[in-house]
Amino acid sequence: MQKSTLLLVLGIGSSVAAGLGLGAYRYGPRSPVVEGLFLGEQRVPDEGSPASWLARRQLDALGWEARFHHDGEIVETTLGAVGVEIDVQASLDRAGEVGHAGSILRRMKEARLARNGEVFVPLAFWIDEAKARRFLESIAPRFILAPVDAVLDLENKRKIEDVPGRELDIDASLAEMRATSFEDGVVIRLVTRRVPAKVTALDLAQVDVTKVVASFETSFSLFGSGAGRAVNIRNAARKIDGVVLPPGAGFSFNDRVGARTRENGFTLAPEIQGDELTDGIGGGTCQLSSTLHGAAVYGALEVLHRQGHSRASSYTKLGLDATVSFPVVDLKLKNPYPFPVMIHAHFPQPNKVRVEILGGEPVAKVEYGYGVGQSYDFVRRITVKSHLPPGKRIHRQKGVRGYDVTSTLRISYVDGRVEERRWFSGYRPSPEVYWVAPGYDEANLPPLPEHAKGIEGRLADASTATASFPVSTPAQAPAP
Repeated sequence: MQKSTLLLVLGIGSSVAAGLGLGAYRYGPRSPVVEGLFLGEQRVPDEGSPASWLARRQLDALGWEARFHHDGEIVETTLGAVGVEIDVQASLDRAGEVGHAGSILRRMKEARLARNGEVFVPLAFWIDEAKARRFLESIAPRFILAPVDAVLDLENKRKIEDVPGRELDIDASLAEMRATSFEDGVVIRLVTRRVPAKVTALDLAQVDVTKVVASFETSFSLFGSGAGRAVNIRNAARKIDGVVLPPGAGFSFNDRVGARTRENGFTLAPEIQGDELTDGIGGGTCQLSSTLHGAAVYGALEVLHRQGHSRASSYTKLGLDATVSFPVVDLKLKNPYPFPVMIHAHFPQPNKVRVEILGGEPVAKVEYGYGVGQSYDFVRRITVKSHLPPGKRIHRQKGVRGYDVTSTLRISYVDGRVEERRWFSGYRPSPEVYWVAPGYDEANLPPLPEHAKGIEGRLADASTATASFPVSTPAQAPAP
């Protein structure tokens, strides 16, 4: 009895096994990728190597279009340009799981569905994150929105609130890429982060505008060639007036005033180019930067970067001038005090500009002095101008001597500390310039003025006409 039962069971088992064997032959996969499978929305070919087929798709996908967007702005590029490509092996591994994993019944079912075109497996991608980061960094400037500091408009007695800015968040944007399902024409969201203003409305409230740390004043002409300079001085003054520097904060003249263009409110006026005065957009702006520098010096602020003019200025003492040229040559300051200070630029008289540092009582007695180490005589330059009528001459420029100047600042603080600062300014001599008509008799020119060593190009020692001169030190720093 036991023997016959065993045979019966064995018989049944043999029949089931035979049936499953037939099913496996009919529905089971006969290659690493089951027949009829769709991989990345394309059917894997029945013939040939799936790996070779996918490698060709990998090359094609490098040219797929990708769109990065934020707040309505779109940057179009390709997957290859941002370091994204098909991961061939990972994609094959995904495809190989269909019909090859789990129970025999599950495998049969998956193989049958694939043969009917009902199984879709997404492609796997990998990201070269170093390349993707470089791409995001390259487009980051397009999404920068600079914050606007709060300022006090003292003239009109109103407060201008701060406005936060924004910048591209590289790491968060990379995370968006990692979470993306890539395809041709994919759209990827860019992430930005908020950039707060350096000076907020709260900072304004903390400035005591009734107290003057220091001030400095210079004069300018309102007529003739000075008219354009006056426009530029006033325009630049409006841009720095009311700026607040919290404790430890820095200030950049160029960042605040901006480009010297007509669109930014500047006009033509005489400015120094080389060793001659010529008309340029923004001429006269340096007088405001020099006035601000003078106030900063007497207020014992830190002068992080200052460069003197190529020639001595008539409106301030040697060593107190500060030239600026957007965007290369800048005047940079820093507030060293534990309280916020405000820059107040205004015009006590139509031809005078004054810069005050507001926010506290004077913190020190400041004594400024300078010494001339060496002086350099100038030459007379005679330039023939074909447009002048016969016999005409124009005294275009007055000659100015050159100087090697060492400035010394002695700061005696109210707490008893004494500090000395020194810096160097190298001013080149500027030629006396005459424009003359063709054929003009130079004997009719006035005698050479004092400190003129001769006519340019006709000096006995030609080397003195081309001698090099030291230039100003770029920064004012405490003496060692």
